[in-house]
Amino acid sequence: MQAVLSALRTIICMGVALLIWYVLAVMVKMPATLLGLVAPVWLGGLAGGVVAVIFSPRQGVMMAFTSGVLLMLGFLWVRHGYWDLPLGDNTLLSLWPVWFPPAFYVGAYGYLRFLIYRAQNNV
Repeated sequence: MQAVLSALRTIICMGVALLIWYVLAVMVKMPATLLGLVAPVWLGGLAGGVVAVIFSPRQGVMMAFTSGVLLMLGFLWVRHGYWDLPLGDNTLLSLWPVWFPPAFYVGAYGYLRFLIYRAQNNV
């Protein structure tokens, strides 16, 4: 039962990040620059990391990083495995999904540090 619950939490964290990424990248139509590609990834990853810590403060950081790795692998598989897109001239623009794991981690760790600070200072 615990494994099913962890899998569902991971899917929800990835869904939150994917929703924010989709809204910023597709609906807002961010420019095709490095900042325009990486900003939605970071904002989605930060939100997904916060949701992971909300679900489980003990396992949140690990769950967030796992969610980021799964999203990264999924995006890279679809882009370069299924669609067979080449890396192109600018590798940083082609490999923008690599920023999902650090974004999830920073979001989870930052929110966890905030919770610890709030508990210690009775804010």
